[in-house]
Amino acid sequence: MSIVTVFGEGAFGTAFAALLARNGHTVYLWCHHDDVPAQILTTRENNNYLSGVALDERIIPTHDMQEALKDSAYIFEAIPTQFLRSVLLQAKGSAHRDQTWILLSKGIEKDSLLLPSQILDEVFGYEVKKAVVSGPSFAHDIAYEHMTAVSCASPDHLILSNIEKLLSNDYFRLSLSNDVIGVQACGALKNCIALLVGMLDGAGYSESTKASMLTYALHELMHMVMVMGGNKETVFGLAGIGDVVLTAYGQKSRNREVGRRLGAGESLESILVTMNAIPESVNTLNSLQQLCTVKQLKLPILQALYPIVFENQSIELLFKFMKIF
Repeated sequence: MSIVTVFGEGAFGTAFAALLARNGHTVYLWCHHDDVPAQILTTRENNNYLSGVALDERIIPTHDMQEALKDSAYIFEAIPTQFLRSVLLQAKGSAHRDQTWILLSKGIEKDSLLLPSQILDEVFGYEVKKAVVSGPSFAHDIAYEHMTAVSCASPDHLILSNIEKLLSNDYFRLSLSNDVIGVQACGALKNCIALLVGMLDGAGYSESTKASMLTYALHELMHMVMVMGGNKETVFGLAGIGDVVLTAYGQKSRNREVGRRLGAGESLESILVTMNAIPESVNTLNSLQQLCTVKQLKLPILQALYPIVFENQSIELLFKFMKIF
């Protein structure tokens, strides 16, 4: 069995640590906050983000970056995209070229407009051995060992084979792909689509309206994936439609819940006060606006979300762009 590292004390990082430990691996769980490791060691739970889930003794929580990285061949990172660069800069001095990174972050970095895999290469200054994992997977479902399947993408077939051996078991399966860009683009924009569906739900629109708008949004997602260099087929897989359906309609979806509350009339400011972190959909809307300007993209439904969320425009703005594509 392997020694691996998971970056990220949040629910998803902790759930992946539990999955890897369940598969027999020793897991260093790097925690941003220095008080979290002691709490996990004392209770064998992550009370802040994944309470009620017993954590295996194979999980070693630490705030020490060097300790987390020194013996691991595989690094799983589950850091919110807006903080990924700063964490990678901390890790750079302790990481080495032989390590393989598995990126779990979903989003597009503001201003640089880079995807997580591109941020990793830019920070380290060379092409890192890596893969990306994305798909319909709530942290609690993984932690409670519910059947889950996700996409894993890398241009290196050996890396894909090794990661499949690390992660696969009787309740967690991988669909292998070489479309690193497409899988990440789907992972970023599915959060915005979930926000859209949640807003319509909160505003009281019908299931027919939500289904129609979802169809338009999926068409825009496919266009975006292709412009960024991904494959349109990826949109029809686990990283695309699979994750969109879960995030847009799943009861545990934070992005859907933010959208629902916005649609019901709450302000974004009041909603964010009640949350531990800013949902990726909100951050991605800013990046999406920039990306559409830079690449001269026209994604009218998804772009309309920005003025509705940040400039208090009416949700009815969306219906202006419902036309045959």
